[in-house]
Amino acid sequence: MRRVLMIILVLTAMCGCERSFDISKQVGDSTIWMTFIPSNDYDSTFFFVQATTPLAGKTNPVLTNGESVGVRVNGQLLTLEKNRRSFADRLQCYTTDYSFMPGDVVEASATVPGIGTVGASCKVPEPFPSFTWKAWVVEKTSSINSLFVDIEYDDPGDGGYYGAVVCQYIEETSQWEDSDPETGEKYWGEIKRSTRTEYLPPRAMTEIDGLSAGSEEPITAMPKYHNYLSNVPDSQRRVQIWSDVSSPSPKDDRRHMTIASRCNEQPGRIDYTDGTYHGWTEHHYKYQLVLYHFSESYYNYLKARYNSDNNDFSALGLAPASFVYTNVQGGTGVCGAYTVIYSDWIELF
Repeated sequence: MRRVLMIILVLTAMCGCERSFDISKQVGDSTIWMTFIPSNDYDSTFFFVQATTPLAGKTNPVLTNGESVGVRVNGQLLTLEKNRRSFADRLQCYTTDYSFMPGDVVEASATVPGIGTVGASCKVPEPFPSFTWKAWVVEKTSSINSLFVDIEYDDPGDGGYYGAVVCQYIEETSQWEDSDPETGEKYWGEIKRSTRTEYLPPRAMTEIDGLSAGSEEPITAMPKYHNYLSNVPDSQRRVQIWSDVSSPSPKDDRRHMTIASRCNEQPGRIDYTDGTYHGWTEHHYKYQLVLYHFSESYYNYLKARYNSDNNDFSALGLAPASFVYTNVQGGTGVCGAYTVIYSDWIELF
């Protein structure tokens, strides 16, 4: 009903406009978009710079030619190598193999002739605080179960910005009855073993779950996605992020967060004896918690992206294309950082 009312209001507003809107008469200035996300999450860090075209006033794209970029880490100039991948001289990409460390102060800048100079800075945060965690699977009526993770961690007292995602390790061992094609004699084949690791998709907790977060309800974001040109599978890792800034005071200097994920656990052993074929499969599962600590600038950027995609106007296809947060002086984009750590693997017995 709420969506229907919103559509009616939008249509009413559109019908009530008596003056035509000529987009060709709108003017604007070209700006520079710059993104640099230092982290220990990858071997190479990408620096993106692009000259942006105004809303109207120009029909041809603004080219990013002759640009100069610079990154300083703790005051020392960092060596960047230009990546050959670009789109018609619009998006320019630079890379560095420098291994960023917690506490590094990063300053990034870019200059595009005829447009101007932009700059931004951030500090690589410390790793996620000392923590303990537990996880349990709740069976649902469907084949997809819910995995709940309860995280308790130290409070550094600085209003941290955090994230978490659960990794599932699956090991399958199976053996099937086979038959000789010439004699028809049946025999058991070789025992086969396969393994794989997957990041579990986050899901929102509901009231029926009977759980409440000690901080704000976590939202989902894809931190690694924003530092890659290629659409590699790992870049699609959705992480649940939250902030301690507006949450109540911690208890005994400890914070608490509960997150939920979708997971599928098959029975430990399945025997197949339906008369057509015989065999068995055993499943073994382990879980790992991946924890993030974000700089304030990058958390605000990720949250702004989330808000722009999750609102009533977005559902109607009317959300603005631009984001509402940037810490780039004189331009747009973000210079933010994060660190990531991995817990030990646990079994849910």
